[in-house]
Amino acid sequence: MVQRIIYDPASPTQPLVPEFEGNALILHIGRYVGRVKEKRNKLIVPRGEFVFFTTKERVNLPFDIDGSLFMNPRVSNLGLQFFTLGHVDPGFNGHLTATVLNTTNDDIILERYDGILYLVFSRMEQPMKPNFKLDFHSGPQDTIGAAQDNLAYNRKTAFAITSDKFVTRTELLAYLAIVVLLIPLVLSIIQYLTTLPPRTP
Repeated sequence: MVQRIIYDPASPTQPLVPEFEGNALILHIGRYVGRVKEKRNKLIVPRGEFVFFTTKERVNLPFDIDGSLFMNPRVSNLGLQFFTLGHVDPGFNGHLTATVLNTTNDDIILERYDGILYLVFSRMEQPMKPNFKLDFHSGPQDTIGAAQDNLAYNRKTAFAITSDKFVTRTELLAYLAIVVLLIPLVLSIIQYLTTLPPRTP
C-alpha cells in the first residue's frame, strides 16, 4: 500500500523501497531554501539560520488516510528546532515541507541522504470529501516554489535566538555574586554622602 501512495519522482517507474523506523516511514531532504552550504553530500546549516525544504519523496494520500509528520530524534538532538505543524491532510498530493532552525552556536552538519522526517499514517473512519479550494486538492504541490506560495513562506526571515543568547547557570551565579558584592559598596557610598555637611551658600 505504501508504494502506491509515496514514490520518488526522480524515478517514477521504479518502485520506491520504503524505509521504516518502527511504524514511521522515513523521508529525506529534497530541494531547500536557506543559507545552507552543500559539500560532498553534506548540508551545513549555519548557526541561527532557518532552512525550508521539501521532501525528496512525493506523497499522494487517499481521502481516507491522513498522516503525522515528526522530525527524526537523532536530527533534532543536534539542535535543530522543527517548526512544521506536522499534520498531513487526506488527499494531499505533492512533496511535504518542513522548516528547521539551527538554535546552537555551531554549524549543524546533515547527511544529504539520511532520513530527517518520520511520517506516520492513520486511517480515518470516513473518507474526507475533496475540497478543491485547497491548493493540494486542486493541483499537486510538485515544486518548492508552489510549496512556498501555498504556505505564504517568508523569504526574508526574522532574527533567530541561538543558545549563546541564553544565560547559563554558571553565568547567572557569577552575575549574582557581582550584585551581592556591589550592594555593600553602594550602601557605603550612600551612607558617606549622607554624613557630609551641607554646603553653605
